[in-house]
Amino acid sequence: MDRDSVIERIRQRMAAGALPRVIPPLTAPGKPTSPTGHIKFDTSIGIVTCAACDTHGAQVAYRFPDGRILRFHGRCHRIWEDECRRLSLGIPASTAPVDGRPVD
Repeated sequence: MDRDSVIERIRQRMAAGALPRVIPPLTAPGKPTSPTGHIKFDTSIGIVTCAACDTHGAQVAYRFPDGRILRFHGRCHRIWEDECRRLSLGIPASTAPVDGRPVD
């Protein structure tokens, strides 16, 4: 899947609430003060699908205290983080198409 398609899919899933709009703080696994979750290299490569692009081979996993696990490819993870940063800066994710065309 090309980068622009991944960006659009991530934006749609963030808007729908399927993907978090904020990057959780990273903490050490097993620490009792872990506020949200942790990220680690996932051993399920080739088996699980990516939360962003729905293709197999996700390599990075976010594990949340509520039991939720989100897995991403490395590239998709970086794109999701970039989109979270855009929102944290107050830039709405849907204001412009990713191909650079002006908004009507």
